[in-house]
Order: sequence, then C-alpha cells, then structure tokens
Amino acid sequence: MRNRTIARELALQALYQLDLRGDGIFDEVDTFCKKNTDKPDIYRFAILLVDGCRSHLKEIDEKISSVTEHWELHRMAIIDKNILRLGVYELLYRDDIPPKVSINEAIELAKKFSTKNSGTFVNGILDKIYTQFGNGELKDNVSDPVFQNIVEVNYGNSDLHIHTNYSDGTMTPEEVVDEALLSGVSTIAITDHDTIEGVGIALRYGNNKNLNIIPGIELSSYLSPSEVHILGYFIDIHNTSLQKMLKRAHEDRLKRIYTIVEKLHNLNVDIDAEEVLTLAGKGSPGRMHVAEVIWKHGYCSTILEAFLKYIGDNGPAYVPKKTFTPREAIELIKEAHGASVLAHPGLTQRDHIIEDLVKDGLQGIEVYYPAHSPQTIKKYLKIAEKYDLAVTGGSDFHGERKIDTPIAKVTVPEEFVHKLRQKCSSQ
Repeated sequence: MRNRTIARELALQALYQLDLRGDGIFDEVDTFCKKNTDKPDIYRFAILLVDGCRSHLKEIDEKISSVTEHWELHRMAIIDKNILRLGVYELLYRDDIPPKVSINEAIELAKKFSTKNSGTFVNGILDKIYTQFGNGELKDNVSDPVFQNIVEVNYGNSDLHIHTNYSDGTMTPEEVVDEALLSGVSTIAITDHDTIEGVGIALRYGNNKNLNIIPGIELSSYLSPSEVHILGYFIDIHNTSLQKMLKRAHEDRLKRIYTIVEKLHNLNVDIDAEEVLTLAGKGSPGRMHVAEVIWKHGYCSTILEAFLKYIGDNGPAYVPKKTFTPREAIELIKEAHGASVLAHPGLTQRDHIIEDLVKDGLQGIEVYYPAHSPQTIKKYLKIAEKYDLAVTGGSDFHGERKIDTPIAKVTVPEEFVHKLRQKCSSQ
C-alpha cells in the first residue's frame, strides 16, 4: 500500500473521531496518527489532511451541500461525510495533487470503510464538485515534491534559488519554468521573498514537463543590526500557519515601502510609493522595486547605486523588515514541513550566529552562490560539515534585474538535494 493511501486512511479515522467528539481531542488525534505509523511522511501528510479539512470545514460542507440532492449533510453517514470532506479538500485546496488521484483515493476509502454503494455515491458527488468548482479538467500528474519518495526522484543538476515576479524577479512563474528548461537544469526551487503565490502557478505550468520544481520561499528575518534571510525548501504551501504569517509579512512590507519613500523624500528623492507598489504588482513589494523607481527617475545611474547610495543596509533610507526573527522563520518553515537553510552567508558576514541558528533548528546552508569566492565556498563547506548541515546553492535568479546571474549559473548536484530532502523527513 502506498504511503499516501495509508495517510488518507489515518486521516479519515481521525476526522471520524473529531466529528463525533469535537476539535478538543485534536491532541489525541495527533497521538493516534503518530502511533499508527513509523514513517514521518505518512504522519505529516495525514495531519496535513486533517488540519486542512478542519480549517476549511465550513466552505467544504457548503460545497458538498450545494450538489447533494435529497441528502442533507447531517443525514449522511459520518464515514461517507468525512470521505467527501477529504476528497473536496484535495480537489479544491491542493493544487499539487491530481484530481483523478483524489477522486480515486476517495472511492477506494468508501469501498474499504463504508457500504458497497458508497463508492458510487462518493464518485458522483466529487465529480459534481470538481466540475462546478474546480477547473473542469482532470489533470493526469502534478509534481508534489513535498511528499515524493526521494529514491524515486531524479533531481539531477539543480538551481535552488530562483525568484519570480511574485517577489522581485521580472519573469512570471511560467516564464521561469520555460527559462529553466532552456538552461538544461533538472530541478529548480521557486524561492520568492516572503510569498508562495508563484509556487503553485509554477507547479501547475510545469506539470508533465521535464523539470522538477521544489516549493520554496526566502523569508526575510531580522536580527539586529541587519536582516538574515532563511530559505525554506519542500514546504507545504497550503499550511495555514505559513499562510497566516505571510499575510502579516505582506502587510509589513507595504508599511515599509511607505516609510522608505518618506525617508527618501527627506533626502530630496521625490518618488511615489504608489508607483513602487504598481511596479511590484501582485508580488511582494521590496527594496528592489524602490531601487528601480529611483533609477527610472534619474536619481542614480544604476539599480546597484540606488542601494549603495540610499536604501542598502547602511543607507540613509534603509528600513529593516522585522516580521520574523531567524528563530521564528526556522520554526515557521519546520511547521510547514520544510527544511530551513541560511541564505548567502557570504553576503551577510555573520558567521558568529550560525551555531545559534543550528540550535534553533537550522538544517542547511547556501554554500554555492554567485558572489561566493572559492575561499568562501571552502569555508562554508567546513561549517556545513561541522554542524551536519545540508549544502545548497543557486543562482539567485531575478531575471532582468540581475542579468549577470542567469538560471543555472550556480547549480548543485543531485546528492545535495537528496540530503536536503532527508532533512525534512528527519523532523
């Protein structure tokens, strides 16, 4: 039996008990799932399903009620009702799971745990829900790197640091996927700043293309006197805690833009915050967008000069992002079932904090990076070995905003990605 099938069976039993006894027994449910498997991936996926179903329970039940004729929800058998809830959650809230798989798995659950007619009943309801509320086209296969069995994945040459226009890159997620395919890499990680909005788009667009896409993020944490960026890999982009914190981070970013612009006005740099936000579009507004607007208005000759002269870490208009501490960023990535990695340590030059970050749960370090010299790489390889950290690397691709760092300028071999993935499984 496949790991995910086992996880769904555990989740169904947990939802059944929660339906009977209420959310107050969630700790008991968690213990039940842990006791019934010795595989971390099975436990985590089961809890993810339970948490997702309960978090979206009202919306899920409304969808079920809207397509069931002559069957009020409270009259359904409890087991059938919770099989449907599992199926609807996967269909409508999990872009990374093929709809055909979700429906077929629900049918098998009905056959095993309910009556002989339940499979047909569940099939009909889920098909209606997907037709009405999904995109109406059942996909055959969507990569789900979070819970793939690592021995089955050929990661190949990997670029693990890529930004889209959902943060401060210039390419859409679809364009990034196409660019990666042209570059010849086998695996990329989408690691936008403080947002996961581009990840699902890349996963869907990359479906059935010859490319592995790892869901990731780059969290901007703050530890006085400057920022510390923490990368997260193999994260669950549907994790409710992650989504809640990223919403707060986005609000903080908006406030920060207005504060930076106000400081720039005091320096006689007359730009408009609304122009910065328009440039950022759907993405996370940041200093890169401010720098581009400064440059466009002729206050500097390059975007780099805007950082050096005005908004860099030591600039007169610098405003730190203080949404997360490094520890909070690491804990958030762990809660989203991912592996946390210290980004470009050679840029921040704060090696003295690495030991404390490891104590906080840090699992990797970005050794290979465009700005890292051979000596720097050698130093961080030793640090990685000392603390048993996964070694990662990537181009830090931003499209036209960093034309000297194309996708695949820096890559890491497959075995590095496997070790990174194993860090998730060991949590």
